[in-house]
Order: sequence, then structure tokens, then C-alpha cells
Amino acid sequence: MHFLGAILPLLIVLIGMIFFHRSGTFVSIIGWILAMFIAVYYFHTPWNVVLGASLMGIVKALGITLAVAFTMFLIFLMKETGDLKRIIDYIKGIVKTKEEQTLFIGMGFGSLSTALGMVTPAMFPPIFRILGFSSLAAIAVSILCYDPLTSFALFSIPITLPSKIAWTAFGIRPPGIDNPQSFISDFTFKITVFLPVISVCFSFLMLYAVGGFYAIRKNFLPALLAGLILSGTALLCATFKLVPVEIIGIVSGFATMIFVYFYYKLKSNNIYEKRSEKFDIHTFKSCSPFILLIVTSFIVNMKSIKVKLAQVLGKAEVIHIFADKKADLNIMANVWFWIMVVCIISIFILRPNSQQLKNTFKIWLKRTPGPFLAYSLFFAVAFIMAWSAMDVVNEKLVPSPYFKEFNMDRIIALALSNLLGSAYPLAAPFLGLIGAFVGGSETASNVLFAKIQWDATISTVGAGAFMWIYAAHAVGGGIASAITPAKITNAAATIGVKGKEEGQFIKTVLIPIILMTLITGIMNLIFIKF
Repeated sequence: MHFLGAILPLLIVLIGMIFFHRSGTFVSIIGWILAMFIAVYYFHTPWNVVLGASLMGIVKALGITLAVAFTMFLIFLMKETGDLKRIIDYIKGIVKTKEEQTLFIGMGFGSLSTALGMVTPAMFPPIFRILGFSSLAAIAVSILCYDPLTSFALFSIPITLPSKIAWTAFGIRPPGIDNPQSFISDFTFKITVFLPVISVCFSFLMLYAVGGFYAIRKNFLPALLAGLILSGTALLCATFKLVPVEIIGIVSGFATMIFVYFYYKLKSNNIYEKRSEKFDIHTFKSCSPFILLIVTSFIVNMKSIKVKLAQVLGKAEVIHIFADKKADLNIMANVWFWIMVVCIISIFILRPNSQQLKNTFKIWLKRTPGPFLAYSLFFAVAFIMAWSAMDVVNEKLVPSPYFKEFNMDRIIALALSNLLGSAYPLAAPFLGLIGAFVGGSETASNVLFAKIQWDATISTVGAGAFMWIYAAHAVGGGIASAITPAKITNAAATIGVKGKEEGQFIKTVLIPIILMTLITGIMNLIFIKF
């Protein structure tokens, strides 16, 4: 009963979207309310802790919710001014078919954009719709392209931040790991070992979402090679430490774009008409918001600059949330701030007329609240689960006497470890899947489950297996982005659909995503054993 109660909010979310075609915004509200009542009346959590956890989740989500909001504004602006269509016309000139466009934009540019901190579910759906994709296919590729490198989003924060917290805050000391940097390096390498299989699976899944098995059969070789080049580049970079962890995703995505372009260019000499690739000053102007976004993201995320930006406002941006818990808003060093800056600059570059600007704000105000609320409340649910069975003592949030038996995250992890025993590595990526599904973020999942995975690993297969367990957890969390309701709602909102299309997308990808997570678990078991 404990286990069923702990996962009930997640089940309600899935059932609501798949079988009742409710939007992610609607089910996020239901899931949040249900999580609060279950935490209070079943898992021995005081109301003030539940409300404090909700507030912490909403504040922690701001980095994503504001990035989503301003990315949507930029896309709507470019659509109104006609610049988005000009970019699409250029893309059609270099990659002709939907399958080519899927691999070039989805596997290549999508991975690169994700690594730079762009929000592809907010940015890409209108692009694919103008390219002629169905609403379902536009949503599918825009969300799936967030996943092929699983953990290398936002300059690899899902790897570096949880590693530092696991080492410093949780005191996790795996055998053979001597310092935080060694932890990051080993964690990165082990994640990339899973990718040659997982990236290829995502490549095929994107094609399936666009054209079914026919698209896969027709483009089997380029899809296979695109996945292998994306993952192989990451694996080489991690193995030989060719580049910093923070830019592995950028290098891998760019390499994949080059491959897809030249593969189909060489093939087109025999099959298709000559391709138009003229990049004039008007196209450059239309692309300038994206170029600005790429350059700005790269500069502000350079380690030395990011540290200085984080210090600009100092303690003024550190706010008290609940009990002894505080949150550093880190405004100047956060990607959403610079997306906002690019939005403002783009208004002067693209020069919309008054009606175009009015239409942009009108559609932005109409479509943004849904994704904003969904991300916020799913983060709130994640913190409710993490803080369940905790209490405030002397103004500090601490585990209550009920914590070991009634903490929702612990219940899920321990139920799986007790069930599987030495086969626990099979379950590790599913915890990552659950954590990211609820929290909407692999980073949050990696942080919130680090100590739980450590305890479960020690009790089942031994501390020496932890880095493999944690890597599989991270990969599972990356895979989960494909079924994260907040991202689905975000993608649907940018093209003005909801409910039915969101449910159809989950139906299309749910079983493949579960199978990919199971494959990750099987690989994990093999790596640990041999």
C-alpha cells in the first residue's frame, strides 16, 4: 500500500493524459492536489511542510518556466514577422524530405540546441508545422530531440551539478573516486557508454513518429549512423577528455548535423533535384535571433564568466523559502535572463509593426500560462515527495520519526531494491524515469535520488557498483523527457493544440520509452557484472 500511495499521483497523471485526453496543465493541478493530500494524510507530513515544498518546487522551476516563456515569445515574434518562414524555406533548400529534416534538425540541431540551454519543446513545434509536419509529429520530434544525449543539456548541468551535490552535501564516496572532479569525469564516461544504443533508439523513434515503420525502413542507414555519430562523438570526448564536459553536447550535435547534411547531399546528386542553399542577407537577418541565442548561451555559460555573473547581485537574489531552506535565483547567470535579453534585442532587429507586436503579445499571453503552470506544479510534486515525512524542528527541516518508513521517494526505491535484490541495477534507470517524469527535469531527479540510490546500491550490489547505478539513473531521467507532461504541454501550446494531441503522443511513445529504460537497466546489469 505504501508503494501504491507513493506512485498514485504519477499514475493519475498518466491515466488522465492517455485515457481521458486531459492536458498536462489540468493533470498537473490534479496531481499536485492529490500529492499534497496523500503526503499529509497518509505519509505523515505536516501541512506547512507540504506547502513549503510546493513553494520551493515552484521557485526551483523558475529557471525552466521563464526560459520556456521567453523562448515561446521569440518564436511567436519570428512567426508574426515572417522570419520563421524564411528560415524554414532555407532549411527546405538543404534538407528536402521530412525524414531528412527530422534527422538534421531533431538529432543534430536539437541536440546542439539542448546542450546550449535552448528549450526545444518551446522552440521547434512551429518550425516543424511550417515544414509540413502533422501536429503530432511536430510535437513528437520537438520533444524527442531533447533526449538523444540524455544528460548533456544546458552545458551538462544534469551531470556536473548533481555530482557536486552528491560529493559535498550527501558525502557519497564511491570506491576509486578521490575528488569531485573525478566523480564528474567517471559519471560522464559511464553515461556515454549507454548512449550508442539509446541515441540510435531515439533516432528510430523520431522517424517512427513522423512516418511509421516505412520511414524507418527507408532511412534505416542514415538514422543508425546519425545515432552512432552523435553518441560516438560524446563517448570519444568523455573517454579521452578531448573537450570539457560542458560542451560535449555541442560538439556531438554539430558533428551529427554535418554528417546528415553531407550524407543526403551526396545521395541527392543521384536521386533528387539540385538543392538550393543560398544564404543571403535576408536569411541571415531572420536567423539572427537564433545566432544571438547560440552565441550568448555559449559566452555566458563559460565557467569564468558564469561565476562572475552569479556574483553580480550577490545575496540580494538569495531568498528565504521555508524553514532553513533558501533559493539562489542566480538571475544574471541563468539562461532565461539571456533569452529575455535576446527577445528584446530581436524586436529591434526584426522590426515588427505595431499589429505584429500586438499579435505576438496576444498569442504569448494566451499560450504561455499552461506550460508555466505545468512545469511549476510538477516541480512542486517532486519536492512534496522528497520532503514527505519530514518536519520542522528549531526552524530546520529534518526527517521526522516517520521518515524511514513513510518518505515517498525512499518507499519507491526500497520497494524496488527489496523486490529485485542483486538484480536491482535493472530498476535503477526506472527511478530516474520516475524522478524526471514528476519533476520535469533530469537534474532534479539526479539530485533528489542520489542518496537513495547510494543506500539502495550498498544494500543490494555493493558500493563499487554505484557509479554505474547512478549513470543508469541519469540516462533513465534523460529518457523520461520524452514523456514529461510539462514538456508535452509546452510543445502543444506553441502550436495551439492540447488534450487529444498530448494523449496521442504519450500513447505513441510510452511503450518504446519503457523498453528503452529496460534496455538501459539490462545494459547496467551487464556492465556491473562483467
